[in-house]
Amino acid sequence: MSYADAAADFIAAMELEGIRPLEPIAQRLSSGDLIRFRCEGDGTGRQNGWAILYLDERPAGAFGNYRLGISRKWHVGRDLSLTPDERAALQREWAQAKQRRLEERERSEAEAARDANDMFVAAGAASDSHAYVQKKGLNAALFRQQGDKLLVPMFDTDGRIRNVQRISSDGTKRLLRGGRTASLFFMFAGPLERGRTICIGEGLATMNAIHRASGHACLATFSAKNLGAVARLWWSLRPDLDFVICGDDDGHLAANVGREAATAAAEEIGARLIFPEREAA
Repeated sequence: MSYADAAADFIAAMELEGIRPLEPIAQRLSSGDLIRFRCEGDGTGRQNGWAILYLDERPAGAFGNYRLGISRKWHVGRDLSLTPDERAALQREWAQAKQRRLEERERSEAEAARDANDMFVAAGAASDSHAYVQKKGLNAALFRQQGDKLLVPMFDTDGRIRNVQRISSDGTKRLLRGGRTASLFFMFAGPLERGRTICIGEGLATMNAIHRASGHACLATFSAKNLGAVARLWWSLRPDLDFVICGDDDGHLAANVGREAATAAAEEIGARLIFPEREAA
């Protein structure tokens, strides 16, 4: 069984469950990482499909759809019984596929980072009258604006913009396609001396509200998936701070990804955990 065969069987199993990707995912699966993707039936900007595939002598993985409430495990139902030469050849094929995907992702992220910087620099100052700024009580001076799109810079720990979240007046949010999202954040600045409190949560509006109410430094991670990565990153850099994870309680969803991600992040870094009232999108 080649990498292509394993990926094709995996995707076919997903489709039998009613999870039909609207974009190519075979090469993305070669990374061995959890991926998100749009499916048939997803609304604009939604990525309810998820999958992860491990490739070895008995390929296995898992997939699901948050909107449909589906979560399934998958594996090849037979031992491939490879000879040492066949095993080595297959491992080379899978390693090459993974390396190609890594190189493609690095190129894509580098291009998106350049586009994000160019877009942010070229944009004008954000207006206090922007509908999302007014609705959420944001400080327009922290952002830029391109047409009716509010531009929110997504920083790495070196202070570089690696992506941009574009928010329309109606609250619709978009990231640059192919851009990096892992470990990126937006900070509402506050005191960062030893022992001071820093709050970490998903949404920009929620973390802005917490910052206004408390004066603490607050980090918005933009997604539940990224919450743990940002928490680990900042804890490794500043273990002297008092960390508070501000979770989203997604009790209305079949899988409460917000609560699960926040609980896991708090346990991992030994942070306090709260579930503030969620700001509407």
